Amino acid sequence: MSSDETTPKPPRRLRARGAPATATGGHDVEETWRQTVRGLVVPLERALTLAALRAACARLAEVAERQQLALVEEPLFGLRGDPGEDPPDRWDYEAVLPVRGAARPEGDVKVARVEGGLHLAAITPRGIDDLKSLYGHLLGKVLPSRKQRLARPYILHRVHGLTGRQEREPDEAVAIAVYVPAVLSIKPVPVPADEAEG
Repeated sequence: MSSDETTPKPPRRLRARGAPATATGGHDVEETWRQTVRGLVVPLERALTLAALRAACARLAEVAERQQLALVEEPLFGLRGDPGEDPPDRWDYEAVLPVRGAARPEGDVKVARVEGGLHLAAITPRGIDDLKSLYGHLLGKVLPSRKQRLARPYILHRVHGLTGRQEREPDEAVAIAVYVPAVLSIKPVPVPADEAEG
């Protein structure tokens, strides 16, 4: 190669804006639509563990069976709070069992409406310990790059294999799907102060 020839540049990596989000931050992200459903819900401890989640979901299943409710989908758990704005000590978790039928409250088990609509879905194979990182990725990078924002401070999760094998090693990671409700957000372009005065 002569000194006049340019050195070939490596191909540029796609930016998140306008590019498919399937390889951003190591997490596959896709848009999905969820149906609005009714669900049995019960609060969970702030220190979320797989064992506590499994016990809460088993309890909700017993209530559903006793009330002869049809199960709509696998158990979920919800985060009440905005991880982009609220510190973790203000987050509240609850177990959610989507059902169909004449559900009624029973003790601390309540009946709630689980909102549907557009959600951004991603899966982490690294379990509960990776959720904060995934929230940061979805709320800090993916939503702004798609000109979207969090529609409401309620994020749904599904633990893969939660209702299957009962015994897991304490440090065994599980795959968790996260569903972030999103809405299009067209915010006005900020005008610098000196231009606004002129």
